Amino acid sequence: MKTRFRGGRLLLAIAATALALQATAQSSGTNSPYSRYGFGILNDEAMGFNKGMAGVAMGMRDPNIINRQNPASYSEMDSLRFLFDVGVSLQTSRLRESGRTVNANNSTLDYLAAAFRLRKDLGFSLGLRPLTTIGYDFNSTTDMADLDGLGAQTTTSTYSGNGGLHELYGGLGWQPLKGVSIGGDVKYIWGDYSHSSSVTYSETSIQTLRRSYSGRINSLNFDIGVQAYRKIGKKDRIVVGATYAFGHMVNQSATFINTQNNTSSTSSADTVTLKNAFRLPSSGGIGISWNHDYQWTVGLDYTLQRWSRCKFPELRERGGTTRYIVGNGSFQDRHRIAAGVEFVPNPRGLKVRDHICYRAGVAYSTPYAKVNGEKGPKSFLVSAGAAFPIVNRYTSHSVLNVSAQWEHMQASTTGALKEDYLRLCVGLTFSARWFEQWKVR
Repeated sequence: MKTRFRGGRLLLAIAATALALQATAQSSGTNSPYSRYGFGILNDEAMGFNKGMAGVAMGMRDPNIINRQNPASYSEMDSLRFLFDVGVSLQTSRLRESGRTVNANNSTLDYLAAAFRLRKDLGFSLGLRPLTTIGYDFNSTTDMADLDGLGAQTTTSTYSGNGGLHELYGGLGWQPLKGVSIGGDVKYIWGDYSHSSSVTYSETSIQTLRRSYSGRINSLNFDIGVQAYRKIGKKDRIVVGATYAFGHMVNQSATFINTQNNTSSTSSADTVTLKNAFRLPSSGGIGISWNHDYQWTVGLDYTLQRWSRCKFPELRERGGTTRYIVGNGSFQDRHRIAAGVEFVPNPRGLKVRDHICYRAGVAYSTPYAKVNGEKGPKSFLVSAGAAFPIVNRYTSHSVLNVSAQWEHMQASTTGALKEDYLRLCVGLTFSARWFEQWKVR
């Protein structure tokens, strides 16, 4: 008996992943002014199988999915199959503040991932995703009184920024005992950011003020996961899962440039560079799922990210002097709770419609970044979706996942910017028999 592995297709999948790195790095994905703060807007961790369930994942375990939110799940991989999963989102947003409304549209590559089993009870997964996103460009105009006898003036403040962080991971999941799995991921995090703000006046003799902030991050990180699962009777199974990601200092620099100039020449330009400017958060999560007769699945997750211990470069007023320092007061701990349900009409049916999987979920999360010293926007999310089997002569396990999400974000301060998002998320899980056996007769 001999095992045959179609390695050419694996290399093709890896090449596609590598080519997507650039596309991921260039994806804007947001127009939110809230992305001015911290590392930007935190992107959704969910994949196609759980976007419709609001991202429930800690206790999810199935041989036909890639659950990178808990690496212990990799040990469930089918011995004969190779999974390749890709997801994209189309998003429309509505931003409202002080009676003004702005609409915007974005599209993003959400993730790429692959997984297969290395040996009995040992699975492997590789993938990438955008971790945070920065993208905004707005301005405001204010009328000023005549304070110097030169007449009334108009001042215009302009703000813009772009960038974000990205994550490439590789991990193993191992089942050392029946009913218990452990796993871990090694993650390479990289990216940069650029923010700028300027103040100009209608009177050209008044100096223009411009500030720019930039930084770059390259770092390794690690996380671990565990799952314990047990059958209850003949038709029910409960899975309890937990994860932990390690926080650490990042030995990278950040730069601040303060410029004053008029129409004729630059008056002054001060540059400050800070070393060891960043600290990434530790985080932990716990969740549980219950499955009844392969038909109903219900899950609940809670995660905590310790952003209050992180450091980030910022401007601070001390004794009437503005200084650019590495501070730790810009963030707060982030809590997220999510619940989701999944239903398959007839898991043992012979018709395709019997295996369409219907999903729904809700999630609530607190902010990690502060906005002008106050708490940032809270998030409330509602999602629903379905998974459609793709059946052909090559495979009966590939799935098209389609989900819709509505998310509302708003800070608790009076008159704060309100943001509403409507997303269409599409994911394709390609499953093929790449590991086959010859029969010797």
